[in-house]
Amino acid sequence: MDMQQETTFSDIRERLSQIEKLVKSDDVSLDKALDLYDEAIKLGMKADELLEDVDAADVAAAEDAASSDVS
Repeated sequence: MDMQQETTFSDIRERLSQIEKLVKSDDVSLDKALDLYDEAIKLGMKADELLEDVDAADVAAAEDAASSDVS
């Protein structure tokens, strides 16, 4: 799955669930499991970026609200 497609936490969570099921299956090769592990790490990093973006937006909104309260 293309990393560009996972743009929401929901998308990331769904893909991580798929990866979990694949890794737990008895017929997954070690190479495939390692590839899935790498993908899961990248998804985690993407989720962290999304969280940072949300936090930055919340801070900006709070600053805007605070400045409008002062005026």
